[in-house]
Amino acid sequence: MARAAINVLGATGATYDFVSLGEGEVLSSRESTGVYRIKGCLGLVPFPPVDEGWGYTINQIDNGADVEIEFADGVLTVTVTKGGQPYDLQHMITLHILVPDATTEPGGLV
Repeated sequence: MARAAINVLGATGATYDFVSLGEGEVLSSRESTGVYRIKGCLGLVPFPPVDEGWGYTINQIDNGADVEIEFADGVLTVTVTKGGQPYDLQHMITLHILVPDATTEPGGLV
């Protein structure tokens, strides 16, 4: 598995930026207030001590927001609340995810 980082905009759920060492299409969407879905990944990079991943980060404009993440059936679901209520991020969330490895060509080229 390879690592990737994806930025998801809070207002729309659109992918703002995607950086990957792997391959495959990763799509993001906003399903409802505070619920974002990411398809095409293999879950979050685990936190230490299992790995050197960092999971996610949100912008300081969204301080106080609570983030819950679940990975099931190939879909990463991010649920955000603030004060116990569904909350759309004002900026974005960056997720450190796993994606399929890039296939290599004969001779070791990616």
